[in-house]
Amino acid sequence: MGIETAAVIGAGAMGHGIAEVLARQCPTVWLHDSSAEVREAAAGRIAASVARLRRHDLISKETARRIPDRIRVTGDLPEATSTAHFVVEAVSENLPLKQELFGTIDGYAPEEAIFATNTSSLRIADVMARVSERRRSHLVGSHFFLPAQIVPLVEVSRTADTDAGVFDRVVALWEACDKEPIRIERDISGYVANRLQRALMGEALALLAEGTASAEDIDRSITQGFGLRFVVRGPLAQRDVAGLDLSAAMRYDDGGRERIDAGRQHLLDLAAAGNLGLKTGRGLLDWAGKDLDSTVADDDEALAETVARMLHRRRLGP
Repeated sequence: MGIETAAVIGAGAMGHGIAEVLARQCPTVWLHDSSAEVREAAAGRIAASVARLRRHDLISKETARRIPDRIRVTGDLPEATSTAHFVVEAVSENLPLKQELFGTIDGYAPEEAIFATNTSSLRIADVMARVSERRRSHLVGSHFFLPAQIVPLVEVSRTADTDAGVFDRVVALWEACDKEPIRIERDISGYVANRLQRALMGEALALLAEGTASAEDIDRSITQGFGLRFVVRGPLAQRDVAGLDLSAAMRYDDGGRERIDAGRQHLLDLAAAGNLGLKTGRGLLDWAGKDLDSTVADDDEALAETVARMLHRRRLGP
């Protein structure tokens, strides 16, 4: 059975993108936010996003036309969830907030509704702690990457109680929405991709703290180097292509856990000093004179173009 009505709770940068994705497939998508300001901005953000996706041929003309018509923005939580067959939470990464939200939605949503969390770091069982026992088989994780409407990946995770059929339905839903879901069979914090990112970030911060290279050059080692290969082949496949004998022979003096801790401390020191990155003009890099919204929009444009080229290459085949 297809999912006719969906609800996304949280209409910010992540939520409105998830609503756009669902509207590719679901006739009715409720987009809820408690903030009137966020709700008022939602229509404009969706329109701009849909135009970008269409500009890069990531959606068809017909899909671009119907997405805004299918999304209904509301500040009324019962209205958003009382008829929803699928509810996705996309509020801030605050465990008590998420727990309270799902406990409330539990009293509104239909008995058969599937609950999904977009948490990037928390365990599903913890997020859903206040959901009633009768729904335990209908709880999943659906973790997107910003911007949700452009980046293909969705990490679909389950708990020990999640029904196999429910898990399959969620994977099938995201596939029908033209996303690239991966299955995560254990309820672990950080899923798969964020754990990989954390390992990379830990080493990058350690190299920076040690003065091995500048922040700009460390970034370029990825964007102009091995990061490009990840578009066509993941790290494990790359090891197979290079040969496991070569990989097994590689040795590094990594300096132990102390290096990673020192790198993280560098990050904490910057944050404590008020150097929070792009939004304050300074972080690990110098962002002086850069506007947050225009910089993010330019990056989204470049990302959409990259994804479009990747998909075009895939359609052409080997």
